[in-house]
Amino acid sequence: MKINSWLLICVFSGLSTLPAFADFQTNLDSLTNRYTKVFGQEKLETLLEMSRAYWETEPGKGIEIATRALATAQSLGYDPEIVKAMYYLGTAYYKDNQYDNALDYLLQAFRAAERYNYKNQVAAISQQLATVYYQSGKFSKTYEYTEIANDIYESVNDRVGIARCLNLFGVYYQSTRDYDKAIDYLQQGLTLGKEISHRPIVGELLNDIGSLYTEMGDTLKAIRTYREAVDYYKSNVSNNKTGVFELNMSDLYLHHNDLAKAKHHLDKGYAIAEQLKSKRLFRDYYKYLSRYYTKQGDYENSVAAYQNLQAYQDSISSEHLSNKIDDLDSRHVEDVKEYENQALRDENQTQQLEINRQYTIGLLILLVLLVVIFLLMFRYRNNLKDNELLYLRNRLVSQHQEELIGAMKRLKESEDNLRTANETKDKMFSLIAHDLRGAIGNISNGLRMMLTDKELDLSEEDKTEFLESLFHSADNSFELLENLLFWAKNQTSTISANLQMVDASSIVSSNIGLSSELAKIKSIRLIVSANPSVEVYIDWNMINTVLRNLMSNAIKFTNKGGVIEVKSEIGAYFVKISVIDNGIGMMPEQIENIYEGKTTDGTANEKGTGLGITLCRDFLVKNHGEMMVESEVDKGSTFSFIIPRRPMSDDKFREFVKKEKEISVVNS
Repeated sequence: MKINSWLLICVFSGLSTLPAFADFQTNLDSLTNRYTKVFGQEKLETLLEMSRAYWETEPGKGIEIATRALATAQSLGYDPEIVKAMYYLGTAYYKDNQYDNALDYLLQAFRAAERYNYKNQVAAISQQLATVYYQSGKFSKTYEYTEIANDIYESVNDRVGIARCLNLFGVYYQSTRDYDKAIDYLQQGLTLGKEISHRPIVGELLNDIGSLYTEMGDTLKAIRTYREAVDYYKSNVSNNKTGVFELNMSDLYLHHNDLAKAKHHLDKGYAIAEQLKSKRLFRDYYKYLSRYYTKQGDYENSVAAYQNLQAYQDSISSEHLSNKIDDLDSRHVEDVKEYENQALRDENQTQQLEINRQYTIGLLILLVLLVVIFLLMFRYRNNLKDNELLYLRNRLVSQHQEELIGAMKRLKESEDNLRTANETKDKMFSLIAHDLRGAIGNISNGLRMMLTDKELDLSEEDKTEFLESLFHSADNSFELLENLLFWAKNQTSTISANLQMVDASSIVSSNIGLSSELAKIKSIRLIVSANPSVEVYIDWNMINTVLRNLMSNAIKFTNKGGVIEVKSEIGAYFVKISVIDNGIGMMPEQIENIYEGKTTDGTANEKGTGLGITLCRDFLVKNHGEMMVESEVDKGSTFSFIIPRRPMSDDKFREFVKKEKEISVVNS
């Protein structure tokens, strides 16, 4: 498609003359001033940056300064600066079109950076090597080193480095005529460059994309791309990149026969090539100049320009240079192999030295061990008899100590038991002296009054009430004497549990019959809600005493007309018997104190000693049982106890109690 001349003018009229050395000179003056004020390693770093400042304008000066910096770094033994100086020197040689020297120093820098594991410098050097190999026509090497650099940049997420590698991949595929991959990589790089707002990278990529579209013959896309590139090259100094841009512009105009515009950009490109003394720019300039004269029909000047092109092409890509680059590559491969072999030899030597050292240490340790063993055996033989005597003496002392400790422990336990028994005895005798004398005295006085007082005239109802009172006193006295007898036997350990399999229902039935008469006196109703027949492993007399005491207490603390319920529940391991009354109940602190012998008068002023509950607890312990108490003031109390369904040890009892979910043991 033909494009009018005025369109091209509109696209590129914004491109002004590029400023030459203002920014460069400012930067150089700053570095020169700094160089005079710093010392040591910082001075060396400044010298390297001065070399870098000359890359685009005076690469020969950059070579001179980098050579001086390399010598200084080597004399001081600064490994990072040595690598950096070789990298800068190789780059300066590249800028000066000395590809053989460039590759020599860059390959040395690459090997050193790999050896010291300077990953960032390996990436930068690999990227520069890829560029030099591309300009030398060694495209496979271009791809190889670009891939090395890209892998490192991706591992550290260096987006600037990744963008430059995408550019190199693009021009590599352009050189192989794989335009689809070329444009794909270049567009990826352009997108990334814009994301990170890196103007130089964006400008270079736009220039390369425009050149690619021109080579592909897609003029419209080339114009769009170069139009966008104009903004990125307006403010740049005159350097190799701006020179390439100007010559690419002339190529675009030549494709559309706008010879005036083409000549304008050719002249600007020539001025930059002259200023930089760049053989690459001169080569491209004469290539496009030859085409310019051909389109004008000036074949004589076209041939002259072509001859100049060949001269520069030969100086850049001569067969001698190609062979030299091949030699450098071969030498690089040999150096790498030699380095690997030397590293392997050093490793083997180190391993051998370590083996020898360990062998020597082993011999010394063995010798020391033999000496120690000999001394120990000699000492052992001399001290054997003494040790045997000492062992026997210590054993006798230990036995005596154990016997003494056991005797003291038993004595202490006996003393504690005796003290407890005496305290309990004193308390019980005090209670008995008060309660038993009072009860017997009431009976004696009542009977004496009925026998001797002839004036006593009682109605039948009064006589009945009077005899009921005497009956209560006599019954309480009997219960007290019976509990006292059991307690005395239990304290003197003359009573033991006669455990056997019995029917639990017989205990409930027996006590219901015994307690019925006493309950009738207070008009209390006894209810047996559940009394299943189930065998338990107990002493019948002891558990009968426990239930009788609990029922007697329930009658004592239940008001006239009340209800007492007795029920049995069967669990997996135990039978639970409960005595439930709707009497006066107890407060929480009273529940906590029921085993301490504290007593409370019954609803009919019945007296108690507190001995019954103590006896119940002791009997239940002997039968692998436990007592539970629940009570609420003015609502009544529930006294329950569990007894085992089969023989069991103390450990099994504790285990089964935890498993029996419906059992809640308190005051154990």
